[in-house]
Amino acid sequence: MEQSKRNFWTYQILSGCRFFSINGKRYKLINPTKELRILAEHVYKDTVHDLRFDTLITPEKLERLLIGLGTWGPRDQTALEKLETHLEDKKVALFRALYDSEKVKTIRRIIKTAKHGIGKSYARKHSLDYMTLDYHGSLTKKRFLTAMCILDENNDRVYDETTYLSADSTILDHIVNVLDSNTITVEQFRDVARNDPWRTMWNIGKESCIPLPVSEWTDDQKILVTFAKMYDNAYQSMECPPDKVIEDDDMFDGWLLTQKRDREKGKNTQHVDKMKGISDKAQEVFVFAPNREDADKIYDLNDEHGRIKIQQRERFIDQQGHVQAADLPDTKMELRIQAMREAKDKIKG
Repeated sequence: MEQSKRNFWTYQILSGCRFFSINGKRYKLINPTKELRILAEHVYKDTVHDLRFDTLITPEKLERLLIGLGTWGPRDQTALEKLETHLEDKKVALFRALYDSEKVKTIRRIIKTAKHGIGKSYARKHSLDYMTLDYHGSLTKKRFLTAMCILDENNDRVYDETTYLSADSTILDHIVNVLDSNTITVEQFRDVARNDPWRTMWNIGKESCIPLPVSEWTDDQKILVTFAKMYDNAYQSMECPPDKVIEDDDMFDGWLLTQKRDREKGKNTQHVDKMKGISDKAQEVFVFAPNREDADKIYDLNDEHGRIKIQQRERFIDQQGHVQAADLPDTKMELRIQAMREAKDKIKG
C-alpha cells in the first residue's frame, strides 16, 4: 500500500468520523452513541415484526429453498469446509517453504485458486439472503444508524428519528453507497496495523491512541487494535517469525496456524497420554476410536512423518490383503537399521 493511503486510513480510523462531499457541500458521518445503538436495535425488532407476514422468509425457509433450487446444500457446505481447511494447509505449507522460492510460487497459485473457489461458494450460499427478514431488518437498522449520524457543515443533524423515512434520502443514499463500495479490507487493516504512522503511535501509546472507552470505539478502531495486538503477540513470541513472514499475510497466517496446531496437538497428545496411561518412552501407540470423527481427531495428533507412515501402511495392506506387523515396509526398514547399528557396535567393541 502507498504511504499516502496508510496515512489516510490511519487518521480516518483514529478520528472516528468520515467526510463526504455532495453537491458542493461537505457532510460528516460520526460514530453512533450507545443510546443510538440500542435505539437501532429497537428499529430492527420493529422492522422484523412489521414484515413478519410479508413475502420475506426465515433462515430455515431460506435453507430449504436453496436446497430445492440446487443452489446450496449439505454437500456444498461440506465441500466449502474442506476447501477452507485446504487453504489453511496451503498457508502452513507456504510458511514452511519460506526459503524455497519455486515452491512458494507454486503454493501461491494454489492459494489464489482456493480463495477464488471460497469466494464463489460464499456468493452462492448467500445469493438469496436479500429474501430474508433478517436481511431487511439489518438493512433498515444500518440506514437508521447512518442517517442519525450525518452532520452538515454546521454540525447539525441532517435527519431526525421521526422524519428520516419520509425526508429526501439523496444524501443518505449517497453516503450509504460510498460506505458499501469503500469499506476497508482485511488486507488494508493489516497493512496499516504493521506500518507507520500507526505502528509508532501504537508502540508508544497502545490503547491510549484512542482516547475513549472501548464501548465507544468505532468498529474500524476495534478491528485495527485487534490486528495491532496480533502483531504484538508475534513480535513478543519466543518463535517470532522473520519480518518477511510478518509482512506477507498468507505466510503470516501460515505461521499463526502452525503455532495454533502445535499448541492444540500438544494439549491433545498430553490428554490422550494421561487418559491411556501411556509412557513417555512409547514410540507408537494404538488408540481405539469409536467413530469416524474421533478417529480423525486421533489421526491429527500425528506429525507429518507419522501421517505419511500411516498412508504407506494403508496402501501396502490394501495391496497385500493381510500383513503381519513385522512385514510392514517401515518396520522392516527400522529392523534393518537397528541390526546395522548393533553390528557396528560389536565391531567397535
